[in-house]
Amino acid sequence: MLLQIVALLEGLSIVSGQAFAAGFYEGVDDLGNQIVLESPAVRIVSLAPHLTEILFELGVGDNIIATVSYADFPVEAKQIPRVGDAFSVNVEQLVAMQPDIIFAWETGGANKSLKRLESLGFTIFRNEAPTLAGIADTIEQIAVLVGKAEAGLLLSHQYRARMAQLARVPVINGSTEVNSARVFFQISDQDLYTVNGQHLIGQAIKLCGGENLFEGVPISVPLANLESVLRGQPDIIFITRLPATPASPWEDRWGQLLGDRTQILPVDPNLISRPSTRMLDGVEFMCSAIRGGRQVIAH
Repeated sequence: MLLQIVALLEGLSIVSGQAFAAGFYEGVDDLGNQIVLESPAVRIVSLAPHLTEILFELGVGDNIIATVSYADFPVEAKQIPRVGDAFSVNVEQLVAMQPDIIFAWETGGANKSLKRLESLGFTIFRNEAPTLAGIADTIEQIAVLVGKAEAGLLLSHQYRARMAQLARVPVINGSTEVNSARVFFQISDQDLYTVNGQHLIGQAIKLCGGENLFEGVPISVPLANLESVLRGQPDIIFITRLPATPASPWEDRWGQLLGDRTQILPVDPNLISRPSTRMLDGVEFMCSAIRGGRQVIAH
């Protein structure tokens, strides 16, 4: 694997050298929009916490001149000025900052502001990785635009390798046969919002070998009803909860309704809902639970 990565890095260096000599740093965002810069972006705005995480991992965190609420990882990100949140941004403040590029999350609700910024001539990279594997592609494209192509390629290959490792079926006593755990993933501690099979979290459940109770629902984030969950007889219920915060009332309620046969497990939403490399930490936690605590063994 190491030799393969080195070879890929060398190949990228040749291609990148040709592109840079021509005076272009070229990438494609997740919506297929081609972005061309005459020099790598130095004044960077990140309008999503997970994009801020990726930029720090690429080594350009110090170049982020503005970000949004909840961009709290790594700890250095907390010192970056805020220009809004997932739903709205201060256009006037951003214009005054004159960024070289704006990295934005398409799913966020700031599209009206983004269109205005585009009309003013600002370069915007729109992120919307539809698959777990797509996170690696996003990393590579962002890396080129900030002048870190080689670091991006290495990071993306490390991500893909870890994802492949998590997807491997555990070997137990010489056998790969494991019972498929029935899973309900509860996003909110107020209502029974969950995920279908196309959602990134739904993809994680499938990668781990779990059976998502709402796999085939056409809506990405459907609102389940109590009866349908009970009827599905889940083996595991994951509930998003930040570490060191009080348990959700649902955690006790599920225990009363389903008894000891169902595991009720809180999972850090920052590790399973932010499409950065850290998402695989959340996936690993889920895989371990779904596989009965078994560790993945290469075979």
